[in-house]
Amino acid sequence: MKSMRSAVREVQLPNLDWARVRQFPWGVPLTEWPERGVPTLSVRRGESRHEVLFVRSGGRRYALKETSPEAAKHEIAVLRELAERDCRTLEQVGYVVTHGEPVAVGEIGGRTAYMSGDVGYCITRLAERVLPQSILYRYPFNDENKRLLWNAIAELLLDLHEAGCYWGDPSLANVLIDLHDERLTAVMADAETAELVNGPISEGLRRQDLEAFVESIEWQAEDIRLARDLPEEAELVTEGDAQYFLSRYEGLRAARALAAQTHGTLFTRLRQLERTVQRLNILGYGVLHLGTRALHATLATMELPGEIAARGVDLNPDSSGSGLRIATLRPSWYVRRVRDLLGVRLPRALAARIYNHISINKWLLSEEQGHDVGMEVAARDWYERVHLPLLSFLDAYLPDEDVTTRYATYADILDHTWQMSQREERPVPIEEGAMDYALTQPRTEARSDSPQAL
Repeated sequence: MKSMRSAVREVQLPNLDWARVRQFPWGVPLTEWPERGVPTLSVRRGESRHEVLFVRSGGRRYALKETSPEAAKHEIAVLRELAERDCRTLEQVGYVVTHGEPVAVGEIGGRTAYMSGDVGYCITRLAERVLPQSILYRYPFNDENKRLLWNAIAELLLDLHEAGCYWGDPSLANVLIDLHDERLTAVMADAETAELVNGPISEGLRRQDLEAFVESIEWQAEDIRLARDLPEEAELVTEGDAQYFLSRYEGLRAARALAAQTHGTLFTRLRQLERTVQRLNILGYGVLHLGTRALHATLATMELPGEIAARGVDLNPDSSGSGLRIATLRPSWYVRRVRDLLGVRLPRALAARIYNHISINKWLLSEEQGHDVGMEVAARDWYERVHLPLLSFLDAYLPDEDVTTRYATYADILDHTWQMSQREERPVPIEEGAMDYALTQPRTEARSDSPQAL
């Protein structure tokens, strides 16, 4: 057996990373590394044409893929360039090439022809809270869950195309899910077949990638069925999934093209309203009423004298006399008001946050209907469309937690769904927001002292 030093032919790694992994048995197939004492990680991997091993060394976690030298070099080069183009991919570390015995490939002129048996190792950083698609197979593959995946992957694919990358092999098997930033983010996990150009790729290549992904979700439905041990007749993917994915891609592409023309949209005004209410909350004032024209009362140039703000006052009222009414409120006021509206008693620390969400719901309904619908109507709508579905979700998600923890999570999910709505500029259903929250937040993070937000 060759020594490690003689087995390694080429190393393209940062010095610190090579120092952490140089003691590994390079030149030995990855399948044998665990037997040789390499500290591997119990990470469930997705599908791959090549052997993949997850290891830890020197406090760092790495993913190693065994392939050809040319493929390893190409993939690392593509990942490095895509990072420069601000695309979400695996974090490349580098590659290692080891000597291998020549492989006979046939005869030429009566003599045996050989090809190189050298092996390449593509090395990437294994990030925290980034999951292979196989783990998501265990979640209910319902419409809400699938929409999260299709949306994230459509965004990733569009980003790659606009950055000049033709993927060539887009599929769930080649995607990781990043759960860092409170949103579901798809990450390119395999760049072996990717090709780069300057500027956006052609329409023909764009269409090839889209068709390849649509085809992949059909055959991967069988993998999902097997992973969840479902009966053969279980229909997990339909034509509607392909149509939804394509519509997300084209819709996002169109939206970006029109981004400069979004001034004055509903969600643009909502963001302004959010900033106004948040600043009021930071200053210690509560919002009693949001009129349909309350947005005109911005705090950018507004002074709030304490003797006026201590009372409920209209700021820039509209023609009906309603506007933004503020007051200094004790936490018990919110507890009582939410109890009157929803019939539930909330922990004091959470009541204000949840009341703000109900107020925004009233504002949205009023904007849609062209008049002030009133808090009672808004609360009834909230109770049926948000409160009851969210309680049902928490019954399954946190069945054994106390009331305070459950309502802390309740409030966090509201904040999370609201942030999704603002990012995507569409009303996100609470079921979709709750599922996204469950995928992106560890349960231990549910708490009652989260920053107040709409």
